[in-house]
Amino acid sequence: MQSAYEHYNNKIGVRLSYLLSDMDRCTDNSLAVMSYTAYKSKVDRCKDFKLRAGLGPGNEVLIAWDRMPDDWQKQCIARFGNPMPETSPMGRFFTMDAEAKRYYDQFQFEGSGEYLTPAQKKRYSINASVLNALKALKINREGQRRSKNGSLKGLWRSLTQDTLLFNDYLKSKHNIQHTLPNNQRSLARRFNAYLKCSYDALIDGRNNNTNAQVVTPEMIKLWKDIFAGQKNHKPTYFEVSVKYNQFLAGQADIINNLTGEVYDHTAECYRAASEGTVYSYQELWENRAVTHSLRSGDRQKFKGIYEPYHKLKQPEFAGSIISVDDRQPPFEYAPGKRMWFYNAIDLGSEAFTCWVYGETKEGIILDFYKQLVKNYAEFKVPMPHELEGEASLNSSFTSTFLENGAMFQRVRIEANNARGKKIESFYKKLRYGLEKLRMGWLARPFALAESNQAHNGKKEYLTKREIIEGCLIDIQTWNNSLHSDQELHPGMTRWDVFMDKQHPNLVATNWAGILPHLGESQKSTMKAGRIELQGKHRVVGFDGKVALGETLIAVMKRIEGQRVMIKWMEDNDGDVLKSFVYDLKDGSLICELLSDLEYSRATLEQTDSDLENRTLTSAYAATVQGYIRRNAAEIERITIIDRPQPVSTRFKMPGVKRYIPNGEPAGALEVAQVDDVEVMEKKATYRLDTASRF
Repeated sequence: MQSAYEHYNNKIGVRLSYLLSDMDRCTDNSLAVMSYTAYKSKVDRCKDFKLRAGLGPGNEVLIAWDRMPDDWQKQCIARFGNPMPETSPMGRFFTMDAEAKRYYDQFQFEGSGEYLTPAQKKRYSINASVLNALKALKINREGQRRSKNGSLKGLWRSLTQDTLLFNDYLKSKHNIQHTLPNNQRSLARRFNAYLKCSYDALIDGRNNNTNAQVVTPEMIKLWKDIFAGQKNHKPTYFEVSVKYNQFLAGQADIINNLTGEVYDHTAECYRAASEGTVYSYQELWENRAVTHSLRSGDRQKFKGIYEPYHKLKQPEFAGSIISVDDRQPPFEYAPGKRMWFYNAIDLGSEAFTCWVYGETKEGIILDFYKQLVKNYAEFKVPMPHELEGEASLNSSFTSTFLENGAMFQRVRIEANNARGKKIESFYKKLRYGLEKLRMGWLARPFALAESNQAHNGKKEYLTKREIIEGCLIDIQTWNNSLHSDQELHPGMTRWDVFMDKQHPNLVATNWAGILPHLGESQKSTMKAGRIELQGKHRVVGFDGKVALGETLIAVMKRIEGQRVMIKWMEDNDGDVLKSFVYDLKDGSLICELLSDLEYSRATLEQTDSDLENRTLTSAYAATVQGYIRRNAAEIERITIIDRPQPVSTRFKMPGVKRYIPNGEPAGALEVAQVDDVEVMEKKATYRLDTASRF
C-alpha cells in the first residue's frame, strides 16, 4: 500500500488525498480534515503550505508537514505512524551484505598479492550493501509507477536524493555512512558498473571517495543538547541549526550547566552542517524519544501481551544457527552470590558447543567468543552460519567480528526480547530438568507451579568449584541425551547430530574477519624468509599452503627485514591455531604464518611428513636463491676511470717547495766505469767460510 508520506527537497510531505474529505479526491483511509476548496484557499493564503505541485500519476500534491496544524500532525501520526521512518525508503531494503564483507576481506590485487586496507574493506562493503538496497528500491519504484501508468521520468533524480539522504539513516541506525556519488549522473554510472562487474566495480585503488559529509558523535550530542537541554525553551530544528552555526562562528558560547565546561567551537569534532542535516538528526532523535515509550513499566510483559510472536521451525542441520546468552545457574556460594555462565547452543542439534564462566560478567564475553573459535577448530567443523544473541553484551561488537560475513554470515542481535533467543527455552529445561535434581537448587521467587516453588528446608550453599563442576557435568549429560526429534534423528544423541549432521553448505571460517579483533598481537621481523612466533621460526603462506615462487618473492620484497604485526590465536592445547601477518603502517593483511617445515636430521627416522617438509624447505630456499642468482646475473663487470681535473696553482705557500715536472721526455743515464781490480779487492774483504760466522 502507498504511504501517506513522501520526502521531497529534504522535507517531509503528506499526500493530499490522505487529507481531503471530497469523496472523488480522497483515499479510503483519508483523515478528511479539509475539502479541496479549503485546500485551494489555504494555498492562496500560505504559499509554502504546498510542498510540491501535482505532476501527474505517481507524483501527487504534497502538503508540507511542518506547515500543518499540530492537531493534523497528531492525527497523521495516530493513523499512519510517525513520518520519520518513511523518510528513508531504502531502509526497508538495506542489510549488510555478508558476501561483500567476505569478498573484500580476502581480495588481493592481481600481480602484487596485496590485500585491501581495513578502511577500504569497510567502505566497499558498505557501498555494496547500499547499492543492493538501491537496486531493490529502483525495482519497487518502477513497478509502482508502471502499475499506475505513470512515467519513469525523474526516477533517477528521486533515487539519487534518497541515496544521499540515506546517509543520515545509516549514521543514526548503524553508525556508518556510504561514500557513493551525490551526483545523479555519477551515481547512475556507478550503479550500472556495479550491476555489470559486481564487487570489483567498487575497487578503484585510489581510496579517494570522500564526498560524504562526516557527522561526528560530538556534533549529534551538541544538537541534542541545544534541542532539549535549554531550560524553559523548546527551539525548532531551524533554531538549532542557526544556533549551531552561530556557535561555529564564535558568535555564541555554549556552556554545560553540570560541569561548567565551555564548548570549544574550534575543536576538530565540530564541523559545518546544512540545515537539512541538522533537521534529519533532530527528527531521528525525536522519533527515538517517541518510540521508546514508558507506558509499560515491564517491557517484557508489554511485548508478551501486545506484540504477535513468530512460530519458527527448528533447523534440521547442525551449524545453521547458534543461540547465545548469559545465565546464573540457580546455586549460591554465598548469600546473594551466584556464578555467571555464558553459553552457546546449536539449535539444530540442541547441543551446547561453548561455555565459559566467572564470578562477574566483566570480560566474559570476549573469552566466550575466543573459546567458541577454539572449540569449533577442535571439533573440526566450520563456524556456524548464523548467530542470535542479546544486545547488552554483544552490541559493541556488531561493527567488528559480529558484522555480517566476519565470524558468522549473519548476526541477529535482540534488544530486550527474551522471546527472540531460543536458548532461553533450553535454559528453562536445564533448570527444571537436570539442575533441579542437584543439592542447593534455588527456586524462582514467584514460581507458579507448586513443584517449582522453594522447599521449606534451610538454604544450602555450595563452593564455587562444586557449582562449576556440577554445571559442566549437566552440559555433558545434556549433550549425550537423545535428540528431542527422534523422528528426524532416530537413535541419535544431541552430540551425534552436531558432529554428523553439519549443514553441507557451510562456508570455511573467515579468519581474516576474526583475528584482528579476537587474536593476540605480537610484533616481529622477517629474517631470511622466516618470522618468529612463540619462540619458533615460521614460514609464510596463503590459505594454509607454503608460499613459493613469485608469491614468496612478493612477500619478501615487502617485509623482509621489516617489523610486522602478527595476529594469532591459540588452540585449547596452547599451540598456534591460526596466525596472520599485518602491515604495521596501515593494518593491511599481508600473508598467513605457518609452522616451520622441520624434519628429522636422521634419514633413518624420517617419515612421509618429514620428506614432504624437506621438499618444501628446499623449494622455499631455492625460491630465494634463484631470485638472487637471476638478478645477480644481470649485473655486468665494469671499470671506472676518473678524468683528471685541472687544478689551479696560482696560490703558493711561502717556504714550501713543491716538485713540478718539467714536461721533457726521460733520457738514458750513462753507465759509470768501474775498475775491475778495485772490485775484486772489495770482494776479498768478505769471508765466506762457516767458521767466520761465529
